[in-house]
Amino acid sequence: MKRYFQAVALVVSLLTTSACATGHYTPLTGADKDEVEQLRENVYRVEYRVSSFTSQEHLDAYLRRRCAELTLREGYDFFHLAQRADVLALSRRTSMTVTMYKGKKPAGADDVYDAKEILAESTQER
Repeated sequence: MKRYFQAVALVVSLLTTSACATGHYTPLTGADKDEVEQLRENVYRVEYRVSSFTSQEHLDAYLRRRCAELTLREGYDFFHLAQRADVLALSRRTSMTVTMYKGKKPAGADDVYDAKEILAESTQER
């Protein structure tokens, strides 16, 4: 009986610990081709997948970081996210349409991100 309780305690502790291990950011260079799709010259669909235990806040941060990397890689400075699609199953998956802009931030656009600022923030958080 004692071994049974020890086994149950071990399983519970493993599940609890794995729930805390919510994932780890995968850089754009490690992305599968199906995670980034070019729709037009400056418009992409970007998908990001994480463990189902990952918080929505972390998923959003990872997605913004992925979009910032893509924006800079493609020679743009700013990006806007739209058309979000979320799926939660054994893993959590979000895809967004990303529109990229060069030069100055588009006037009157409060929801446009500066790609360099997003990457600078994410390196400070680590």
